[in-house]
Amino acid sequence: MKHFLSLSLILLLPAFSWANCILKNELRDQKHFICQAPGTSKAVHVLDLAGGFSETAYYHGFFLRNEIEHGVLKGVQVRTERAFSELSDKDRQQISLIKKCVINNYRQSVSDEFKTGLKNLYAGLKDAGSSTEWSSFEESNYMVEFSIFTDSMQRQMSENSRKGKMKIFASCAPYFVGNTLFKPFKKLAQSLRSIKMGCTGISASASSSRDGALIHGRNFDTGLLGFYEPNQVVVINRQKNGITSVGLGSAGLHYAGGISGFNNHGLTVSLHELQTEGAKIAYPEGSSDIAPYLLHSVIMNARSLDEAIQIIQTRKGFGAWTFFISDSKTDESASIELSGDTVVVARRTQNKFMGQSNHFIASATSREGYEYSLNKTLETRARLKHVTRTMQEDWGRLDSQWVIDRLSGHYDELVGPRSFGRTTTKVYTAATHVMVPARQEWWMSVAETYPTNRSHFVGFRLDPIQGVKIVGVTKAQEDLTKQNWYDSMNFYVKAYLSNEEDHQSLSGIDRTLGLLENAIQKASEDQVYEFPYHFMWARIKVYRAAKAIMQGQRDTAYTDLLEAQAKFDEISSTLNNKLHPYENFQIQLWKFRAETLKPQARQNRSLQGLTQITAQQNLKSLIQQYPTQSELYDLEWSLGESAQLYIVLDADIRLGTVE
Repeated sequence: MKHFLSLSLILLLPAFSWANCILKNELRDQKHFICQAPGTSKAVHVLDLAGGFSETAYYHGFFLRNEIEHGVLKGVQVRTERAFSELSDKDRQQISLIKKCVINNYRQSVSDEFKTGLKNLYAGLKDAGSSTEWSSFEESNYMVEFSIFTDSMQRQMSENSRKGKMKIFASCAPYFVGNTLFKPFKKLAQSLRSIKMGCTGISASASSSRDGALIHGRNFDTGLLGFYEPNQVVVINRQKNGITSVGLGSAGLHYAGGISGFNNHGLTVSLHELQTEGAKIAYPEGSSDIAPYLLHSVIMNARSLDEAIQIIQTRKGFGAWTFFISDSKTDESASIELSGDTVVVARRTQNKFMGQSNHFIASATSREGYEYSLNKTLETRARLKHVTRTMQEDWGRLDSQWVIDRLSGHYDELVGPRSFGRTTTKVYTAATHVMVPARQEWWMSVAETYPTNRSHFVGFRLDPIQGVKIVGVTKAQEDLTKQNWYDSMNFYVKAYLSNEEDHQSLSGIDRTLGLLENAIQKASEDQVYEFPYHFMWARIKVYRAAKAIMQGQRDTAYTDLLEAQAKFDEISSTLNNKLHPYENFQIQLWKFRAETLKPQARQNRSLQGLTQITAQQNLKSLIQQYPTQSELYDLEWSLGESAQLYIVLDADIRLGTVE
């Protein structure tokens, strides 16, 4: 019998109201509150603003200067600068010109309302004393679309460089340098994935819920963890058109409804990022918008699901996105997929439920869509399958607590319980939002610990007279017999953040390895052998060895390689047939890479050859099963190489992935 720890019934706190929300700033009747999360040291900023997007943006910048300077837009700048710094001087100069051209095209294509809003937000920042430069501030707001563009570009250049040139660079012909840019684009695309948005979504109709109210929930998964969650902001816009919207975001994102949001006409939205070969960079002047602002404009202007769909179909977009929308008035939900100028209602249902992840489903968008690795292909489908299956099984018993529990879960549909990987909770889940639009109510994780959805969830309600009220606090349900296992995840997330901060120096790599060892030890106290912990430790050991070789520390590198190979063997013997075939292949691939880096590799061809043959056989089986997955063909080529040093140094070692 399992023992569970949770506030299984949400603790309602009607007496809190504004008592936990302190008016911090007020200017021209625009208000900034700080709402203390009951029972925690964390607080949420609430901007209660009268007016639309652009006319209220100034106050966001003025009230939250410090949070913006250290928040998500700063994170985009840091990640972007790092991505470009890893290119050679020549490549960086060429791609910087292309970036300038693409963002110029975005700027010409988007609405005046959006551009005015950015300028007003920046004006508020400056008046509050910020020294942030306009160019970097403005550019940060376009970079998530540019990251999709770089992925699209490297994909097309790898498959058909002429087609990629004609389709993507039609508006940037003077900047096109030719096929020599394929490798730098591939490297840049890989690095910029750290600013992307993953995300799992749930829309449970009133018919399926315990208390007869539609519930819309989402995890916000992003490599901007560490920047996003410390500065969470609720942006309320009370407009003259009679629509009041609530956006759940982070400081600097005045289009907070582009993450999650709802309005007083029962519409609830969340945004989910994908990949496409159909990315566009230009539209007629003012006729489109970046996806986060486009979705925010839906809750600012739409009163029904049909109106929301029409706005998206009219405005279109640049990259690859799913707009996940629910309407509590009609008990409907819809998944609207966008691939450049291809917009299609992929799914629409009434009186039922719907899950959402990060792959295209409609045929029109699927033709242009792709996933950049087999791991991504597997995990986005596993998450969708998991939430769909469990909603079906628990039909009629769904409520806000159920959605919180599901989005905070650690179950992999392919192998069973797991810390991270193909689970709804990602190592880089920065926020979890659960919204009940009919009650104008929402629950949000306040991130006092990692993973963030292990934190307290605070419930808020928007009252037309009293304003925002704190209505309750809860936590996700946990197994009491596995508390050390849950605690181990905190170390793994910190290892991820350490790796994001510094994976270039040996000292930085050693800090990450130490945190992984803490995670391994903590999980073992509950007799749990976590594949992600052990595998990433071994992979980073191989990466460390490659770095040490480059620095002339061959003895240290040899020790690292021996330890890594021993760990790979330990994983295989411990988990045996409990791994997915792709995971077994990854073990063999990295064993081969480790072997080729050893000083005596040339004298030990038999062992190297056996590892290589095993990996090649496993890969051949995967290619037969997933023939359209281009990443597998790249790996096939790499397995034929005799020297793996630069392949290892180029490898994506972001924790939380198995790529």
